[in-house]
Amino acid sequence: MAKLPIHWIEARTYAHATEDEARVSAALAFALPGGEPVREVLEGHFGNALVRLTRRIEDGKSIRAIWERWSTAGLPQSFESEVEARVDEDGVLHFRLDKQAAFLERWALAKDSDAIDVRLKLVAYPAKPEIARRVARSILQGAV
Repeated sequence: MAKLPIHWIEARTYAHATEDEARVSAALAFALPGGEPVREVLEGHFGNALVRLTRRIEDGKSIRAIWERWSTAGLPQSFESEVEARVDEDGVLHFRLDKQAAFLERWALAKDSDAIDVRLKLVAYPAKPEIARRVARSILQGAV
């Protein structure tokens, strides 16, 4: 099976002071399994405690497994028509998952700001946004 043209996948979310960090971590693990999350203690806008949890996957076999899991759930197809807006100038594909749904082990794109931010760095040569968008379209359409 061919390697997907993805350098890495990263998912990041925040555990607010009012949330159980273990539950937030479980939601992140459902969204992007593998590896240990990096935990950063931050301070919110109003001085409240805030923890950022990040997971990053870089090996091709794990990336393929995660992509197949997402594809089986129909996730990539749900934002395929928005590829132009979801790939930035650095060739990174962005989407956001609903954190509460992920905790319940369900797939849903986020409708609010309390989400799991997912980023995929695409392999695009030359590294131009229009090439990255073409790569993103081919991945989302299942051509890779």
